[in-house]
Amino acid sequence: MKWSELRKMVEEKGWYLQRHGSKHDVYRHPDKNYHIEIERHNSKEVATGLLYRIKKQAGL
Repeated sequence: MKWSELRKMVEEKGWYLQRHGSKHDVYRHPDKNYHIEIERHNSKEVATGLLYRIKKQAGL
């Protein structure tokens, strides 16, 4: 899965872009007390372990 596809999935679940970091975008959800960070390498593939961790944090 590419970073751009992951970003679309996260945004469809209600996460919104809070701010741009230096290398990552920080997303927040209105119902959660934490944030997730998504890299800005849209065309690159996400590493498998990292993909599962972000999906678990985002509730996908």
